[in-house]
Amino acid sequence: MSDPNVLLTEFTTWLEDVRRTSPHTVSAYKRDLTSLFAFLETHTGHEITPQTFHELTASDIQAYLAHKLTPHGRLNRASTSAKTSLNRQLSALRSFTKWLSSHYGVGNTAIAKLHGLKAPAPVPKALNHDQTWQLLEQLAPPHAQHTSTPEVRRNFALFITLYGLGLRISEALSLKRGDVTGDTLIITGKGNKQRQLPLPLPVKSALNQWLTASQSSETGSHPMAPLFPNPAGKALSPRFAQKILQTTREALNLPAHLTPHALRHSFATHLLEGGADLRTVQELLGHAQLATTQRYLATDIQRLLSVHSKSHPLAK
Repeated sequence: MSDPNVLLTEFTTWLEDVRRTSPHTVSAYKRDLTSLFAFLETHTGHEITPQTFHELTASDIQAYLAHKLTPHGRLNRASTSAKTSLNRQLSALRSFTKWLSSHYGVGNTAIAKLHGLKAPAPVPKALNHDQTWQLLEQLAPPHAQHTSTPEVRRNFALFITLYGLGLRISEALSLKRGDVTGDTLIITGKGNKQRQLPLPLPVKSALNQWLTASQSSETGSHPMAPLFPNPAGKALSPRFAQKILQTTREALNLPAHLTPHALRHSFATHLLEGGADLRTVQELLGHAQLATTQRYLATDIQRLLSVHSKSHPLAK
């Protein structure tokens, strides 16, 4: 095997079909490894084969990272975003070499021992309560049924579901019409893991109104049809949802960080502000690690300090 494109295709196919890795991660890994292959061909002076990765040293990888970071290779002065990018590239390399070891019997302990650069996790950016209500009121269909189009009801149902359940946009857009039954919704998240979420009444009402409004539409009412379809009957794209929010936030002068994922951040932040415990929020979000959920505590530190100063005996 000497064609790096074949190696890369086999690896990404394995990620998609076996590991069930998210399309976003697969795309990023493919981009990172393509860049790495090009660098290594120049760096080693040889074509890329599995043996290339067996012979790589830590110095080779550090040379690549320095090459990617800045023309001067100043790793210690890397910005947070640069460090995050480099850590992802290291993750792609470790995953690829681990795959090579299991599929081609070619391992590399030096790569497995490489550690990423320390970078603080970004604090999730959420909307405050007033901004969230302003957004939902703007998107909500008119009270009179005959003055609202099915598209308006579909869009409102999508965004109130994102906020009301804290879903990733990919999770919401993968839902089928038949998934909306009863008072709960089963969500398939990262790694094909499922979690069951309660349907708040406003979300359930919006979804049922959209299902009713779309019964006679061209998309049909088959249980396996996408819950949020485009006019062709295919699931809406994430870009479509982003464009709707972009137009709405500009009209309402809402923060630039208002994206579909910001509604998930808002869901978690508002739950914690309301007194929900961290473990419950972790379960609702589908986070594998509690540390991921703990990032949301940083967004509310001033409120926590205020509560502490008013409530703790030592503060009195």
